[in-house]
Amino acid sequence: MLPLSGVKILDATHVIAGPFASYQLCLMGAEAVRVERLGGNDFIRHHAGSDDLIAAGLGGSFSAQNAGKKCILLNLKDPRGRDVFLKLAAESDVVIENYRPGVMDRLRVGYDDICAVKPDIIYCSLSGYGDVGPLKDTPAYDHIVQGMSGLMRMTGTAESGPQRAGLPITDYIAGLTAALAVTGALHQRKVSGDGQHLQVPMLASVLAFMGTFAIDQQTTGQERGLQGNIPFSGSPFAGRFDAADGYLVVTANTSAQAVRMVTALGLDNLIPLAEKTGHLSDDERATITVALEKAFRLRTATAWEGILGDVSVPAGKVRNLGDILAHPQTAASGCLDDLPLPGRDVPLKLPGLGFTSDSWKRAPLRQPDTAGESTKDVMRALGYSAEEITALTLAGVIAGPDTPKRE
Repeated sequence: MLPLSGVKILDATHVIAGPFASYQLCLMGAEAVRVERLGGNDFIRHHAGSDDLIAAGLGGSFSAQNAGKKCILLNLKDPRGRDVFLKLAAESDVVIENYRPGVMDRLRVGYDDICAVKPDIIYCSLSGYGDVGPLKDTPAYDHIVQGMSGLMRMTGTAESGPQRAGLPITDYIAGLTAALAVTGALHQRKVSGDGQHLQVPMLASVLAFMGTFAIDQQTTGQERGLQGNIPFSGSPFAGRFDAADGYLVVTANTSAQAVRMVTALGLDNLIPLAEKTGHLSDDERATITVALEKAFRLRTATAWEGILGDVSVPAGKVRNLGDILAHPQTAASGCLDDLPLPGRDVPLKLPGLGFTSDSWKRAPLRQPDTAGESTKDVMRALGYSAEEITALTLAGVIAGPDTPKRE
């Protein structure tokens, strides 16, 4: 049995952070009904992946975090659409939304509105900055939060200036934070019987990863600054190096690791410096860097990966995504799910949960819904008759590929 089996989620999210939060919960067994705005255009349906997937509204950015969810197209500005939403909420355990603060309240489907029909609801709101403070009404995307949070001031070099991380990392951090918050709230409800309103700001979520740097800045007055490929430890025996065929990352933080590394590289002259890694002058650091750069160019990254691994020095070839998806370690870790998509003879490999359990196995993924694909099924499950579904469709309240078309 999956840990969240029986948990029902009403997913009123869009773009990345919110959908990723509900998707992580779905991977643990929760069931989700995704409400998309009728007439809206969640751009991630048409972002990334092959042309045929984009044309079908199943772009990579959508399919990667919406597999298995039912999808209904609903006009929340119409009172009848609001009634449908409230009926869905009354049967749900969790509502997740990631609109700007106040939007759901103006549509009369905010926390207080949902509590009126489901007093123990867990209502999770993701936003850029939260519902309080001077920035609460300010729009935010990952790129903006990376800059606002200080993350970009740690990424890049003096030559490049601040750089964003290569993926929308603050979206995914916020999504994971929301999933953690919801699981905690579900457990608390079992004890207290009460629901709650969770606020998950993207800014606060990413700042939670910066505690070390926050203490450093406040106690020394120094900012971390642009680090480039300098490792967290600051050791000259760690970093990214050019190999004969690409790049290698190495982390020899301790004296023992540094000694084993330079010995394996045949650089016995560096052993005295390796033994005092924490007390090196700038000139000594420069000597180490020049010697390591020269040595690592003599073999391939894969060769060094094996040589250093044999002497217990952490090292790895800098791979591209295709390489690591095909790596036997990735398959062995159990982090990949099979994702069926139209036009593919075999499923794609999709990274899902970042953990496994010895007490339950992950369920197979179902192909993501196209826009409104489950509208009719969801409405029937709520008790609407065929005549009512037709009337609501013709009135522009609901829509779906198998509902009657408006004239």
